[in-house]
Amino acid sequence: MRAIGLALLVAAGCRTEQTIVTPDPHLERMVDQPKAMAYGTAPLLPHGMTMQRPPDGTLSFESSPGPNVVSTGATDGGFAAHVPIIVDRALLETARTRFEALCAACHGVLGDGTSVVAEQMSLRKPPSLLVPPASTDLVGEVFDTIVHGYGMMPSYRAQLSDAEAWGIVVYLQALRLAQRARVGDLPPDVRERLAEEAP
Repeated sequence: MRAIGLALLVAAGCRTEQTIVTPDPHLERMVDQPKAMAYGTAPLLPHGMTMQRPPDGTLSFESSPGPNVVSTGATDGGFAAHVPIIVDRALLETARTRFEALCAACHGVLGDGTSVVAEQMSLRKPPSLLVPPASTDLVGEVFDTIVHGYGMMPSYRAQLSDAEAWGIVVYLQALRLAQRARVGDLPPDVRERLAEEAP
């Protein structure tokens, strides 16, 4: 008897007709709303089209704001032979800081490949950047190595802007020059200061 009562109770709770709820008119606008389709018409816009030509001077999000050689280090199918940005003392100071933070751990503060990390690398030690073959690379190739990495060296594209990477390229040239500079090549005031400091 109890089972029959339970079955009647369950059957009473079931409805066979489909429940249709009229949507709230305020929500209806979310279902059917006016919008412009990408290739549709738009009478109020120029040329009557939804898609418009981008204004002059705009760049796509994939492009670089500078000339291609600035962001790639390549020109005419090869590596650039000259630094394509303006170099000043502020850039060199920034480059020195970035070099010491990112590069010196492996390549040494002087770029000579002498560092505590390099001593622990038995598989392949970081090369000196002051002598061939590294010192004979074109500047575009050095830039490419910095931003893409090489061998065990990672890419520093995320850590460096294009200008900072080029700054490091120039800073390496300054390190090479400093290692082989002769006293006679120095400006007179620097020579006088060195003469005063000499024992």
